[in-house]
Amino acid sequence: MFLAVALTAVIAGSAVGDSGSHASEASGAIAGEATLVDNASGLDRVVVRATGLSAPATGQVLRVWLLGDDGTSGRYLGDVIPDATGAVAFTWDQPAGENLLAQYSQVTISLESGVAGVKPAGTAVRTGKLDAASLSQVRRLLSRWPDSRYGVATVPGLRRQAQIARYQAWVLREAAVNGDWDTARRKAEQLVNLVEGRRGQFYGDHNGDGRIEDPGDGTGFLPYCWGALTQTQFVYATASDEAYASQAQAVQTPVTFAMTSAGFVRDVGLELARSKDPYTIRDLAGHLVTATSYLLAATDPVGEPDLIAILDDREMTSVTARAQALVRIDLVEVSR
Repeated sequence: MFLAVALTAVIAGSAVGDSGSHASEASGAIAGEATLVDNASGLDRVVVRATGLSAPATGQVLRVWLLGDDGTSGRYLGDVIPDATGAVAFTWDQPAGENLLAQYSQVTISLESGVAGVKPAGTAVRTGKLDAASLSQVRRLLSRWPDSRYGVATVPGLRRQAQIARYQAWVLREAAVNGDWDTARRKAEQLVNLVEGRRGQFYGDHNGDGRIEDPGDGTGFLPYCWGALTQTQFVYATASDEAYASQAQAVQTPVTFAMTSAGFVRDVGLELARSKDPYTIRDLAGHLVTATSYLLAATDPVGEPDLIAILDDREMTSVTARAQALVRIDLVEVSR
Protein backbone atom coordinates (compact mmCIF):
# COMPACT_ATOMS: atom_id res chain seq x y z
CA MET A 1 0.00 0.00 0.00
CA PHE A 2 1.29 3.38 -0.83
CA LEU A 3 1.02 6.11 1.46
CA ALA A 4 -2.33 8.53 0.57
CA VAL A 5 -3.09 12.33 1.26
CA ALA A 6 -6.16 13.10 3.24
CA LEU A 7 -6.75 16.67 4.14
CA THR A 8 -9.37 16.26 6.80
CA ALA A 9 -10.75 19.56 7.92
CA VAL A 10 -13.20 19.39 10.79
CA ILE A 11 -14.24 22.97 11.12
CA ALA A 12 -16.35 24.32 13.91
CA GLY A 13 -16.86 28.02 14.26
CA SER A 14 -18.68 31.18 13.41
CA ALA A 15 -20.77 31.91 10.34
CA VAL A 16 -19.03 33.15 7.22
CA GLY A 17 -19.50 36.84 6.44
CA ASP A 18 -18.98 38.98 3.37
CA SER A 19 -15.64 39.20 1.64
CA GLY A 20 -13.57 42.29 2.33
CA SER A 21 -10.21 43.80 1.53
CA HIS A 22 -9.26 44.46 5.13
CA ALA A 23 -6.49 42.43 6.77
CA SER A 24 -7.28 39.19 8.56
CA GLU A 25 -5.38 37.35 11.26
CA ALA A 26 -5.58 33.94 12.88
CA SER A 27 -7.28 34.18 16.25
CA GLY A 28 -5.53 31.05 17.52
CA ALA A 29 -8.68 29.05 18.25
CA ILE A 30 -8.43 25.63 16.60
CA ALA A 31 -11.46 25.17 14.38
CA GLY A 32 -10.49 22.32 12.10
CA GLU A 33 -7.85 19.91 10.94
CA ALA A 34 -6.04 19.05 7.74
CA THR A 35 -4.09 15.82 7.24
CA LEU A 36 -1.98 14.52 4.36
CA VAL A 37 -2.53 10.84 3.42
CA ASP A 38 -1.88 8.43 0.51
CA ASN A 39 -4.12 7.38 -2.37
CA ALA A 40 -2.63 6.22 -5.69
CA SER A 41 0.83 7.12 -4.41
CA GLY A 42 2.34 8.95 -1.47
CA LEU A 43 0.43 11.97 -0.17
CA ASP A 44 -1.43 12.68 -3.40
CA ARG A 45 -5.01 13.21 -2.19
CA VAL A 46 -6.76 15.98 -0.30
CA VAL A 47 -10.00 15.22 1.53
CA VAL A 48 -11.77 18.06 3.30
CA ARG A 49 -14.56 17.74 5.82
CA ALA A 50 -15.92 20.81 7.52
CA THR A 51 -18.71 21.68 9.92
CA GLY A 52 -20.12 24.87 11.36
CA LEU A 53 -20.08 26.84 8.12
CA SER A 54 -22.84 29.06 6.76
CA ALA A 55 -23.69 29.20 3.09
CA PRO A 56 -21.94 32.16 1.44
CA ALA A 57 -23.92 35.08 0.08
CA THR A 58 -24.99 35.23 -3.56
CA GLY A 59 -21.96 35.72 -5.79
CA GLN A 60 -19.53 34.35 -3.20
CA VAL A 61 -18.02 30.89 -2.70
CA LEU A 62 -15.95 29.04 -0.13
CA ARG A 63 -12.72 27.78 -1.70
CA VAL A 64 -10.10 25.35 -0.46
CA TRP A 65 -6.41 25.93 -1.16
CA LEU A 66 -3.01 24.34 -0.67
CA LEU A 67 -0.25 26.92 -0.28
CA GLY A 68 3.54 26.79 -0.46
CA ASP A 69 5.82 27.46 2.47
CA ASP A 70 5.86 31.25 2.04
CA GLY A 71 2.21 31.52 1.00
CA THR A 72 3.02 33.22 -2.31
CA SER A 73 2.26 30.16 -4.44
CA GLY A 74 -0.74 27.91 -4.18
CA ARG A 75 -3.11 25.39 -5.68
CA TYR A 76 -6.84 25.95 -5.95
CA LEU A 77 -8.57 22.70 -5.04
CA GLY A 78 -12.25 23.49 -5.45
CA ASP A 79 -15.35 25.13 -4.03
CA VAL A 80 -17.37 23.75 -1.13
CA ILE A 81 -21.03 24.35 -0.30
CA PRO A 82 -22.20 23.67 3.25
CA ASP A 83 -25.26 21.46 3.61
CA ALA A 84 -28.26 22.25 5.80
CA THR A 85 -26.23 21.38 8.90
CA GLY A 86 -23.26 23.51 7.88
CA ALA A 87 -21.12 20.52 6.91
CA VAL A 88 -19.10 20.03 3.73
CA ALA A 89 -17.25 17.02 2.27
CA PHE A 90 -14.72 17.43 -0.52
CA THR A 91 -12.03 15.27 -2.15
CA TRP A 92 -9.29 16.26 -4.58
CA ASP A 93 -6.62 14.00 -6.12
CA GLN A 94 -3.34 15.23 -7.54
CA PRO A 95 -3.76 14.21 -11.22
CA ALA A 96 -0.19 12.96 -11.66
CA GLY A 97 -0.04 11.25 -8.27
CA GLU A 98 2.62 13.68 -7.07
CA ASN A 99 3.54 14.02 -3.41
CA LEU A 100 1.83 17.19 -2.20
CA LEU A 101 4.07 17.58 0.83
CA ALA A 102 7.01 18.24 -1.47
CA GLN A 103 5.49 21.56 -2.55
CA TYR A 104 2.83 22.57 -0.04
CA SER A 105 2.68 23.03 3.71
CA GLN A 106 -0.31 25.30 4.33
CA VAL A 107 -4.08 24.97 3.99
CA THR A 108 -6.59 27.80 3.72
CA ILE A 109 -10.34 27.98 3.32
CA SER A 110 -11.35 31.40 2.01
CA LEU A 111 -14.44 33.35 1.04
CA GLU A 112 -14.06 34.41 -2.58
CA SER A 113 -15.85 35.94 -5.54
CA GLY A 114 -14.95 35.82 -9.21
CA VAL A 115 -12.63 33.42 -11.02
CA ALA A 116 -10.14 31.44 -8.93
CA GLY A 117 -6.49 32.41 -9.30
CA VAL A 118 -3.33 30.69 -8.13
CA LYS A 119 -3.80 31.74 -4.51
CA PRO A 120 -6.58 33.19 -2.34
CA ALA A 121 -7.64 36.73 -3.18
CA GLY A 122 -10.55 36.99 -0.76
CA THR A 123 -10.87 36.58 2.98
CA ALA A 124 -9.45 33.57 4.78
CA VAL A 125 -11.86 32.02 7.28
CA ARG A 126 -9.70 29.06 8.33
CA THR A 127 -5.97 28.63 7.94
CA GLY A 128 -3.17 26.41 9.17
CA LYS A 129 0.34 25.27 8.34
CA LEU A 130 2.89 22.64 9.24
CA ASP A 131 5.60 23.54 11.71
CA ALA A 132 8.08 25.59 9.66
CA ALA A 133 11.09 24.95 11.89
CA SER A 134 10.99 21.18 11.40
CA LEU A 135 9.41 20.97 7.94
CA SER A 136 12.58 19.94 6.10
CA GLN A 137 12.96 16.85 8.29
CA VAL A 138 9.28 15.93 7.96
CA ARG A 139 9.74 16.04 4.20
CA ARG A 140 12.68 13.66 4.49
CA LEU A 141 10.43 11.29 6.40
CA LEU A 142 7.47 11.40 4.04
CA SER A 143 8.34 13.11 0.76
CA ARG A 144 11.98 12.72 -0.27
CA TRP A 145 15.16 11.64 1.54
CA PRO A 146 18.23 12.66 -0.49
CA ASP A 147 20.46 10.17 1.34
CA SER A 148 18.53 7.12 0.14
CA ARG A 149 19.68 5.49 -3.06
CA TYR A 150 16.82 6.81 -5.20
CA GLY A 151 15.64 9.67 -3.02
CA VAL A 152 12.85 7.58 -1.47
CA ALA A 153 11.49 9.10 1.73
CA THR A 154 12.23 7.24 4.94
CA VAL A 155 8.78 5.99 5.93
CA PRO A 156 7.74 4.78 2.44
CA GLY A 157 11.19 3.20 2.12
CA LEU A 158 10.79 1.31 5.37
CA ARG A 159 7.37 0.08 4.38
CA ARG A 160 8.44 -1.12 0.95
CA GLN A 161 11.53 -2.95 2.25
CA ALA A 162 9.41 -4.63 4.94
CA GLN A 163 6.89 -5.79 2.34
CA ILE A 164 9.65 -7.26 0.19
CA ALA A 165 11.29 -8.91 3.20
CA ARG A 166 8.15 -10.73 4.26
CA TYR A 167 7.50 -11.95 0.72
CA GLN A 168 11.07 -13.26 0.41
CA ALA A 169 10.71 -15.02 3.76
CA TRP A 170 7.55 -16.73 2.52
CA VAL A 171 9.36 -17.91 -0.60
CA LEU A 172 12.25 -19.11 1.57
CA ARG A 173 9.95 -21.11 3.83
CA GLU A 174 8.21 -22.70 0.84
CA ALA A 175 11.58 -23.70 -0.59
CA ALA A 176 12.61 -25.22 2.74
CA VAL A 177 9.36 -27.18 3.01
CA ASN A 178 9.94 -28.57 -0.48
CA GLY A 179 13.59 -29.42 0.19
CA ASP A 180 14.93 -26.79 -2.23
CA TRP A 181 17.93 -25.91 -0.09
CA ASP A 182 19.72 -23.82 -2.71
CA THR A 183 16.75 -21.50 -3.10
CA ALA A 184 16.32 -21.27 0.66
CA ARG A 185 19.96 -20.24 1.13
CA ARG A 186 19.71 -17.78 -1.77
CA LYS A 187 16.65 -16.13 -0.25
CA ALA A 188 18.39 -15.95 3.11
CA GLU A 189 21.22 -14.01 1.49
CA GLN A 190 18.71 -11.67 -0.09
CA LEU A 191 17.13 -10.98 3.29
CA VAL A 192 20.50 -10.19 4.84
CA ASN A 193 21.38 -7.76 2.06
CA LEU A 194 17.96 -6.12 2.07
CA VAL A 195 18.33 -5.41 5.78
CA GLU A 196 21.94 -4.22 5.55
CA GLY A 197 21.90 -2.13 2.38
CA ARG A 198 24.75 -1.96 -0.11
CA ARG A 199 26.96 0.02 2.28
CA GLY A 200 26.37 -2.32 5.20
CA GLN A 201 29.07 -4.37 6.89
CA PHE A 202 27.31 -7.67 6.16
CA TYR A 203 26.29 -6.95 2.58
CA GLY A 204 27.70 -9.65 0.32
CA ASP A 205 27.66 -13.16 -1.13
CA HIS A 206 26.64 -15.31 1.81
CA ASN A 207 25.55 -18.54 0.12
CA GLY A 208 28.78 -18.86 -1.88
CA ASP A 209 27.28 -18.87 -5.39
CA GLY A 210 29.49 -16.01 -6.60
CA ARG A 211 26.67 -13.45 -6.75
CA ILE A 212 25.47 -10.71 -4.44
CA GLU A 213 21.69 -10.48 -4.52
CA ASP A 214 19.47 -7.82 -2.99
CA PRO A 215 15.73 -7.60 -3.76
CA GLY A 216 15.47 -4.21 -2.08
CA ASP A 217 16.38 -0.77 -3.38
CA GLY A 218 19.95 -0.96 -2.10
CA THR A 219 19.49 1.56 0.70
CA GLY A 220 18.79 -1.09 3.33
CA PHE A 221 16.12 -1.47 5.98
CA LEU A 222 18.48 -0.57 8.82
CA PRO A 223 19.75 2.62 7.14
CA TYR A 224 16.13 3.67 6.62
CA CYS A 225 15.58 3.07 10.34
CA TRP A 226 18.58 5.18 11.26
CA GLY A 227 17.32 7.88 8.93
CA ALA A 228 13.91 7.86 10.61
CA LEU A 229 15.46 8.07 14.08
CA THR A 230 17.70 10.96 13.05
CA GLN A 231 14.93 12.88 11.31
CA THR A 232 12.42 12.51 14.12
CA GLN A 233 15.05 13.54 16.64
CA PHE A 234 15.68 16.72 14.64
CA VAL A 235 11.93 17.38 14.52
CA TYR A 236 11.75 16.83 18.27
CA ALA A 237 14.62 19.25 18.86
CA THR A 238 13.46 22.00 16.50
CA ALA A 239 9.66 21.89 16.71
CA SER A 240 8.07 25.10 17.91
CA ASP A 241 5.23 23.20 19.59
CA GLU A 242 5.68 20.74 22.45
CA ALA A 243 2.83 18.48 21.32
CA TYR A 244 4.28 18.30 17.81
CA ALA A 245 7.69 17.44 19.25
CA SER A 246 6.12 14.61 21.25
CA GLN A 247 4.47 13.25 18.11
CA ALA A 248 7.85 13.11 16.41
CA GLN A 249 9.39 11.32 19.37
CA ALA A 250 6.55 8.78 19.31
CA VAL A 251 7.67 7.61 15.85
CA GLN A 252 10.88 6.29 17.40
CA THR A 253 9.27 3.50 19.43
CA PRO A 254 8.05 1.40 16.48
CA VAL A 255 11.22 2.23 14.54
CA THR A 256 13.34 0.83 17.37
CA PHE A 257 11.17 -2.30 17.50
CA ALA A 258 11.60 -2.72 13.74
CA MET A 259 15.37 -2.35 14.08
CA THR A 260 15.51 -5.12 16.67
CA SER A 261 13.52 -7.42 14.40
CA ALA A 262 15.69 -6.48 11.42
CA GLY A 263 18.83 -7.38 13.34
CA PHE A 264 17.32 -10.78 14.09
CA VAL A 265 16.46 -11.28 10.40
CA ARG A 266 20.01 -10.45 9.43
CA ASP A 267 21.64 -12.75 11.98
CA VAL A 268 19.33 -15.69 11.27
CA GLY A 269 19.66 -15.09 7.55
CA LEU A 270 23.44 -15.26 7.78
CA GLU A 271 23.25 -18.57 9.61
CA LEU A 272 20.75 -20.07 7.20
CA ALA A 273 22.59 -18.91 4.08
CA ARG A 274 25.65 -20.90 5.15
CA SER A 275 23.86 -23.92 6.58
CA LYS A 276 23.97 -27.36 4.97
CA ASP A 277 21.68 -28.99 7.53
CA PRO A 278 18.07 -29.45 6.31
CA TYR A 279 16.63 -29.44 9.81
CA THR A 280 18.37 -26.17 10.66
CA ILE A 281 17.20 -24.56 7.42
CA ARG A 282 13.59 -25.56 8.00
CA ASP A 283 13.64 -24.36 11.59
CA LEU A 284 15.24 -21.01 10.78
CA ALA A 285 12.88 -20.46 7.85
CA GLY A 286 9.93 -20.34 10.23
CA HIS A 287 11.69 -17.83 12.46
CA LEU A 288 12.36 -15.59 9.47
CA VAL A 289 8.69 -15.55 8.49
CA THR A 290 7.79 -14.49 12.03
CA ALA A 291 10.49 -11.82 12.23
CA THR A 292 9.67 -10.28 8.85
CA SER A 293 6.02 -10.13 9.91
CA TYR A 294 7.22 -8.05 12.85
CA LEU A 295 9.01 -5.74 10.41
CA LEU A 296 5.87 -5.14 8.41
CA ALA A 297 3.66 -4.76 11.47
CA ALA A 298 6.00 -2.13 12.90
CA THR A 299 6.12 -0.13 9.68
CA ASP A 300 2.54 -0.55 8.41
CA PRO A 301 0.19 -3.47 9.15
CA VAL A 302 -1.89 -2.55 6.05
CA GLY A 303 -5.10 -3.75 7.66
CA GLU A 304 -3.95 -7.36 8.15
CA PRO A 305 -5.44 -8.78 11.38
CA ASP A 306 -2.37 -10.87 12.24
CA LEU A 307 -0.08 -7.86 11.90
CA ILE A 308 -2.43 -5.60 13.83
CA ALA A 309 -2.46 -8.20 16.61
CA ILE A 310 1.34 -7.96 16.85
CA LEU A 311 1.02 -4.24 17.54
CA ASP A 312 -1.95 -4.65 19.87
CA ASP A 313 -0.06 -7.20 21.98
CA ARG A 314 2.65 -4.59 22.49
CA GLU A 315 0.31 -1.60 22.77
CA MET A 316 2.21 -0.08 19.87
CA THR A 317 1.26 2.07 16.88
CA SER A 318 3.02 1.64 13.53
CA VAL A 319 5.67 3.95 12.10
CA THR A 320 3.33 4.98 9.30
CA ALA A 321 0.48 5.88 11.65
CA ARG A 322 2.77 7.81 13.98
CA ALA A 323 4.36 9.71 11.09
CA GLN A 324 0.89 10.55 9.78
CA ALA A 325 0.40 12.80 12.81
CA LEU A 326 3.29 14.96 11.61
CA VAL A 327 1.36 16.00 8.51
CA ARG A 328 -1.84 16.85 10.34
CA ILE A 329 -2.51 20.57 10.28
CA ASP A 330 -4.60 22.41 12.84
CA LEU A 331 -6.86 24.95 11.16
CA VAL A 332 -7.55 28.06 13.21
CA GLU A 333 -10.26 30.66 13.03
CA VAL A 334 -9.34 33.88 11.30
CA SER A 335 -10.57 37.14 12.79
CA ARG A 336 -11.17 40.14 10.53
